[in-house]
Order: sequence, then structure tokens, then C-alpha cells
Amino acid sequence: MQISTTGHSKWQSAFTYVMLLLIWVGLARLYPPVILPGPRETLQTLFTLHEKGVLVKPLLLSLLRLGAGFGLSFLLGTGLGVWAGARESVYRLVSPAVSLLQAIPPVSWMLLAILWLGVDGGAQIFVVALALFPVFFFNSLQGVRQLPRELLEMARVFGISRRKQVRDIILPALAPFWSAALTVNIGIGWKTIVMAELISGQTGIGAAMNTARVYLKTEEVMAWTLLVALLGLAMEAIARKFTLSRKRGRRVYDSNGSR
Repeated sequence: MQISTTGHSKWQSAFTYVMLLLIWVGLARLYPPVILPGPRETLQTLFTLHEKGVLVKPLLLSLLRLGAGFGLSFLLGTGLGVWAGARESVYRLVSPAVSLLQAIPPVSWMLLAILWLGVDGGAQIFVVALALFPVFFFNSLQGVRQLPRELLEMARVFGISRRKQVRDIILPALAPFWSAALTVNIGIGWKTIVMAELISGQTGIGAAMNTARVYLKTEEVMAWTLLVALLGLAMEAIARKFTLSRKRGRRVYDSNGSR
């Protein structure tokens, strides 16, 4: 039943994408390419950008910035979230500040970061880290609060080392919360880095899109947009697959008993 349901869901997704493609083709026939290029013109422009050697460098730079911001937010968010979950005083002190941070839109941070750091001073990484930090923080906080306290107490009674408690109890309990945050943040981070580069207007995919906009190269804007959308879908699919594989691994681990 699960296989047939999964297959049916894939067919539904494929049908949706085909319908969107047909709508794009239909709308492109109603407007000139300078307003809305069609799929063929967009793909041709994408290949042309690659042949000119102006595709890979902005792409790699954007991915590098995303990775740096993502890693920084994960380390700070999970570290502070675990600490706040373990100590009520830290939670009361830090949680309101993180909630306020989450309420501020990334575009506001981007404008401030440009003033503070400059366009090439890591402003984009700074904005991505701030945008993703609250999700890692609150997920880690909830994960710590839902730790199996009785199991931890039993481990302490039987003299289980702290290292084994972390490896066999704490980390497996936190993993689902971190996986959920990973799935959410990968999409948010990718869109945020492109937006940040577009505002800063110097390097990366966002800057390339902004330059194409200034010179009214609509086909290049659409080509970059298509690339961003496809890469975003691919990264989110990889994150979901990673999360599902982790869940299956835990089921196998639980059925075989602790090692």
C-alpha cells in the first residue's frame, strides 16, 4: 500500500509540474520575450551563460555563502538551544531575544549588514545565519525538553558514562528535531542568500540577476530564476531524503536493540 501511495503521489507531482509548464508556454505566447520568455528561450539562455563561462562562478559563490551561513547558524542555534533547554534561567533570558530576531525580516538585516560590513564583507553570510538561527534554536530547545528523563536518570544510576549517554540517548533524541530544522532551513537559506546578493548587487547569483534586470535582459533573469528554483527543489528533496533515511535507520536500530 505504501509503494502504491508513493507512486501515486509522484504522478500527482509530475502532473502539477507539467501543468505549470503548459501554463508558462501559453502565457509566453501572449507576451513578447522581453516581457516573458518561454521555456525554450530560457533554457537556451541558461546554456549560453554556461558556454560563456559566467554561470559556474556565481553559482559556486552563492553555494559557498549558503554553506557558511548554514553552518554558522547550526552551530550557534543548536548550541544555544541545547543550553537554553537544559537551563530555565538561560531560556528566560535568551528566548525573548531570539523571538524578536525571528520577527525581523531578512531584508532589514541585509540593509544593516551592508552598512556594517560592506557589500563584500560577509554581509550575505551574516544575513543567512541570522535568518536560520531561530529555527535551529527552537528545534534544539524542544528536543532537549523532550529528552527521556527517566532513561537518563536510569543511566546515571547504573553508572553509564556521560559520553555513552550523549551518544546513545541524547543525540538520537535530538536528531529528529535537527532533521526537521534542516529540511525547513535549506529552502529558506537558499532563497535568503539569493535575495541578499540581489540587494548587495556585487557577486553571486542574486547579483547576476540584478545586473540582467538593469539591462532589461529578461531571458537571463528567467534563466537564473529557473536555475535557483531547480536547485532549491533539489536541495529540499535531498534534505527530505536524508531525514527519511535517518528515520528508517532509527527504526532498524530500535528493532535490533541498542549496540
